[in-house]
Amino acid sequence: MSKVDDFTKQLAEVALLKPRGKKGSRVAEPIYTRQVATIVGVKTTASRFLPVSHEGHSNETYVDKLELTLNGAAKTRAEFIGRKLKGIERRAHMSLFREMMERKAKKEWQETFAAHFDKPCVIPDELCLACWNCSLFGGLEAGKGATFSRIRYFDTYSIEDALDCVASESSDEGMGIGNTVFEDINKPRTAETYHLYEYVKAGTRFPFITIIESPTLLDVVGYLHAVRRADAHGYGKYSANHGKFDTKFLAVATGYPRFSVLDMLTWAEKGELEKQFADGKVQFDSLEKAVGLFEANEIEKLAEHLSKAFDAYYDALT
Repeated sequence: MSKVDDFTKQLAEVALLKPRGKKGSRVAEPIYTRQVATIVGVKTTASRFLPVSHEGHSNETYVDKLELTLNGAAKTRAEFIGRKLKGIERRAHMSLFREMMERKAKKEWQETFAAHFDKPCVIPDELCLACWNCSLFGGLEAGKGATFSRIRYFDTYSIEDALDCVASESSDEGMGIGNTVFEDINKPRTAETYHLYEYVKAGTRFPFITIIESPTLLDVVGYLHAVRRADAHGYGKYSANHGKFDTKFLAVATGYPRFSVLDMLTWAEKGELEKQFADGKVQFDSLEKAVGLFEANEIEKLAEHLSKAFDAYYDALT
């Protein structure tokens, strides 16, 4: 039996994702198992990236930054908060979900969602609380209830120092220049009509850890595919044109990680980040013996289970 098979054996049945309740009051099941799956990797910027979680100053925007002390040295890093990761990846996940529902049912996704989840699920204002996306990412609807998120994101920080990876007023590149959102095209262009912004340069690396609680096979492989879609869509402010990434998965394992993003940054400082995973030095806590997939071909083989896992989900719904 392969390691991929050993991994999938520790996951919950996909059929458990079927919502409970009667038509008009269906919600996602709150708890399936006490198992978790952990996905670890490194996201590398493939274009300008604007990680911003705060208000700027007038027509200027500044990259989120945080000073961290690693290996005894304090450095300022670009910060990529987990909320931004989750928001974009949730939408990518829903895009994947809708496409697969249409292919399977041979109908528009709105019709299929209304039949199985009581209404079309629209992020973030009209969540159905019953579909696979709401089960994994959680949701709240006034008067109906809530589903708790089963996916856990962590804030992450650039491996590179902000002085090297952020284009700012004091850097060689200078700040980026764009148009203000509310520009009046009838007025002459002046310095006030431009929007100045810092940005993280292409080639900057962000290690990440994502945990899925009570995971099914569909949850794990769906997440892998959603990340790829999100990379092409873009993260951060102005993601329509910026924020493209290339993600390398270093591990997919059962159990909680015995390391943090800060540990990954420390290993990266020493040039040992990928070696820690290639050599199997990292550990995961699990009630059963943790199963870890560390090789790219193993993780890709796991990702190939998407269609089979989705078929099991659709069969459970129908």
